[in-house]
This record gives sequence, structure tokens and C-alpha cells, in this order.
Amino acid sequence: MVTVSIVIPTYRRIADLVKCLEGIDSQTRQPKEVVVVCRDTDEISLATVGDWLSTAAPYRKKRAIVSEPGMLAAMKAGAAEATGDVIAFTDDDAIPRPAWIERMAAAYEDERVGGVGGRDIQQGQAQAAPGTVVGIVTWYGKLHGNHHIGAGGPRKVDVLKGVNMSFRRSLLRFPERLQGSGAQVHIEVHICLHVRKQGYFLIYDPNIEVDHFPAVRFDADQRGKIVPEAVRNAAYNLHVGILRQGGGPIRTPARILYATLVGDRRAPGLFRTGYGLVRGEREVLRAFWPAQAGTWQGLLQLFKTSKTRRLDRA
Repeated sequence: MVTVSIVIPTYRRIADLVKCLEGIDSQTRQPKEVVVVCRDTDEISLATVGDWLSTAAPYRKKRAIVSEPGMLAAMKAGAAEATGDVIAFTDDDAIPRPAWIERMAAAYEDERVGGVGGRDIQQGQAQAAPGTVVGIVTWYGKLHGNHHIGAGGPRKVDVLKGVNMSFRRSLLRFPERLQGSGAQVHIEVHICLHVRKQGYFLIYDPNIEVDHFPAVRFDADQRGKIVPEAVRNAAYNLHVGILRQGGGPIRTPARILYATLVGDRRAPGLFRTGYGLVRGEREVLRAFWPAQAGTWQGLLQLFKTSKTRRLDRA
């Protein structure tokens, strides 16, 4: 059976973090270690984690400290301290249910499985029908999430959700950079598609559960609000992740056309914006320009990176 390390980035959410750690202590199978990642300027979290470190537990306790803002730096620092066969990630505003580690670890008995995750249960969000698509990137580059409402049995997916995901440590790779200084939305797209690119499966099992209580974010990305900077950052991160890790001769041009012409509610293209105009969806109209700016900024960055790599090989 694989050993499991848990990484929990935290920032100024003391009450939430304590409940999250209590959820870890209540697991039917204990992890090898738990790594809590704190920002060096977050004195209240550092103090709370210091108290946690001083108490005994059947697993190893570690603290990682970062000076750089953003989820990417925190996840990298936590993963660098982890030594388990599998590294599981959750957020400080989530509480893993008792069988979380046990069910997650069992899925790794299949050596073809490179990553495992499950449902993040949110208050007021009922499970969807068993056939609802979860965690899939279509051939034309549309991302279907729905991890919080997934139902049915385990299934293969393309993308897991950051609050409830795990990977074989040997396969875990992080992107070089992302836009944003806090949540850095869509970081999991980069990580998951890289694992898929190596030929491994990702498994989503709705019975691998955490209770998720989405808390306030301390950056431009505010839940339920259209903030142009956050929309631009998310569009950039998603576009780069899909094209760099999951692109190809068909998906790459299809994704560019989809993002530009169609899009979705959070990152609308021309057609979705027109539909929103007819329906009076102001949030869609406000998201159009920043979403397109992020999409094309991402495309330009990929072009520059590709050109640089070609020159380096020459």
C-alpha cells in the first residue's frame, strides 16, 4: 500500500485550518506526514501551526514557509517537504471526511493510476445525475468541472480539483509560472494534464469526499464576483494549461477558436457574449474583454516560449 503525504497551503484562515487538521486526525487511515505551508508574513498562521507542531500525532508534522505569494509557490514548497509515495492536496477551508485517505490510497493499487481525487461537498449543492460530465477537457478545449456535484462510481477524468486531489510524487510537475498572486485559478489543469500526458490515468471518485466551505480570498479573485484582473488571470492560466499540456494538431486550433468565438460564462467568446447581451447577463458582458485579453496573452506567451526553445536547440 502506498504511503500518503498531505499538503495544506494556508493563509490567514485560522479557524478553518484547525477544523481541517481535525479532519486529518479523524481519518480511518493516517497519513505518513502532513505539511502545512505558511506565508512568512502571516504571523497568526505561523503561531497556530507552531502550536500544532508541538502536539503529538501518529503521523509526522511539518511546516514549510514561503515568501512568495500565490498557490503555486505554496504547493511547490509543500511538495518539496513531502516524502510519501503519493502527495495529496487540500485547502485550509476544507474538512476531509474520515475515509478520505483510505479510499484515495486504495485507487493507487492500479499502477496505471497517476492521480486520484474526489468530490468537494458544498452546502446547498446537491449531487447531479450519475451521467453528469466531470473533469473532462473536450477535443475542442472546453473544460467541464462539476467536481463538487459529481455522482456515481469512480471514472477516468482529465482534471481533478485542487481542494481534493492527489498524485504519485514521481509524476508531480508544477508549471513554471502562473498569473495571479493568490488562488491562481486552474493550477490543477497544468498538473493534471501533465500526468495524463505521461500516459497515466486520473481517477475521480465522488466517494472520496471533503466538506468544502469556500472562504474569502485575499487577492483579486473574489468568489461570485466579476473582477477584470481575476478573469484575465484565470483565462490565461486555463488557456496556457490546455495548450501546453493537452494540445495537439486538432485540439490546439480548436481550443483557440472555441475560446475566441464561443467560450463560456466565466470566459466568454463572441457568441457567448452576444447570447449574454440578449439575456441581459451583465456579468458575462463585463467578463468578455478581460477573458479575451488573458486568452491572447497566454497564446503570445506560448509562442514566445516555443520560439525560445527552438533557438536553444539550434
